[in-house]
Amino acid sequence: MITHEIRRELLHLFVALEYGEQLAHQCATEQANWVTDDKARRFLRMQAKQEQSHARFFSMSANSLKSKHQFTPPDALKQFATRLEKAIKHRNLTESMVGSQIVLEGFGEQILLRLNQGLDNKGTSFKKIRHALLRQEQSHYAFGMHTLETQIQKNETSIEQVCELTSEYMQYVYLILHELTDVFLILDEDPDVYATDLVKNLPTWLRENLL
Repeated sequence: MITHEIRRELLHLFVALEYGEQLAHQCATEQANWVTDDKARRFLRMQAKQEQSHARFFSMSANSLKSKHQFTPPDALKQFATRLEKAIKHRNLTESMVGSQIVLEGFGEQILLRLNQGLDNKGTSFKKIRHALLRQEQSHYAFGMHTLETQIQKNETSIEQVCELTSEYMQYVYLILHELTDVFLILDEDPDVYATDLVKNLPTWLRENLL
């Protein structure tokens, strides 16, 4: 049985995840409107549809908990969104890829990767869907990393710029984790591990040059 406390904190988590997926949907939709590569445009359009589906799933998951508590997304996540939306508005491909496909998707991947086990152990439902979402998040992350590496090869950006942007967006992740500490603790998870694993998952050229 899922306790009242677990329901409350899962609701907090699902609200944050839904907000993040809506943000990712917005970013992929906008990126698809102005990228010049046809293959990238097709991928981004597919990603936008998947993110929209993810957002609906987390909204449905929140409603299924039937909790009377009300939560808003973490303040740090809203600040993350404000900065990322500015990069999208200015059609900054490098920053929008770092913010959305690398840090946001990478963070979501780590949450689903580690919490899926915790959620499974707590007896929550939608196991197959949650694991399918994880695979899609991983593909979005891989696409973003490939795009950045291609930009570097073409001298459209630099390793230094990508590292600086990654470090700046990671600061929001640390703040988000702090705001969601109770969520992770109720699921017997260490919130600090998520940021550590996100950094470990970065390619060597990026991880070793983070500020």
